[in-house]
Amino acid sequence: MVEIFRGSYIESMNIKNLLENNGISVFIANEYMSNIQPWSVSAGGNDPAILKVLEKDMADSKVIIDSYNKGEYNLTE
Repeated sequence: MVEIFRGSYIESMNIKNLLENNGISVFIANEYMSNIQPWSVSAGGNDPAILKVLEKDMADSKVIIDSYNKGEYNLTE
């Protein structure tokens, strides 16, 4: 598995859901610790949740994450 995204817990969950809705399996490192004690996962608590995908899904994942970062997904509905 390769790291595809690193961010806050909430942002990581948004991206995880987008990836899974597109048929991409996602592993989350530090999922619970990023909620409980983010400062102990990484210094200062910056970007404690890490998303990982299989190498074969890396290209598709990057496209989805780039679209998310551009605001192309409406996450309020």
